[in-house]
Amino acid sequence: MHRAASLSLALLLGLLLAACGNVVVTPPGSDDMGGGDGQGETPPAAEYSVQYSPGPDHLVVLKADHELDRCVQLHAITPPEVRPGLDIETPEGWSANYVKITDRAADCEDAGGTSRGATLTAGAAGTLSWEPGPSTWVLCNLSVDVMVMSSEEPEAHHLLATGLSIGGDCP
Repeated sequence: MHRAASLSLALLLGLLLAACGNVVVTPPGSDDMGGGDGQGETPPAAEYSVQYSPGPDHLVVLKADHELDRCVQLHAITPPEVRPGLDIETPEGWSANYVKITDRAADCEDAGGTSRGATLTAGAAGTLSWEPGPSTWVLCNLSVDVMVMSSEEPEAHHLLATGLSIGGDCP
């Protein structure tokens, strides 16, 4: 199957899952589209998912990095709270609440899931944005471009995805 057809199928499946409030897809514009060197298999791509809980509003963007076996979780809330070390631009009325890295990609299957050893990050910077959807619980075209740094890991984790949606009926 051609890469474009695979992406179209993945996006279609992601949109179908969106009605459940949890999207798992490797979207266009993500940093993990693979590329391969032609000398073996391409490592598994990272999967992004979004979870939303209304009242109080809590949004979680998850990146399951299967190559590094890490789950990076970005939690945002409204009403906003100021958190030191988090320089993440969010839509008005929202703020980044915390960012967490765990040592198992499988932890991204459930934002409240357990891990063998969760690592709270030292800091994060970037942007999280979206467009309002047709109802208050639907957020459309969610984009994330955030660098997450951990005091326990030498490399930063980059959350980079566009076109994620929560709920159905997004344009």
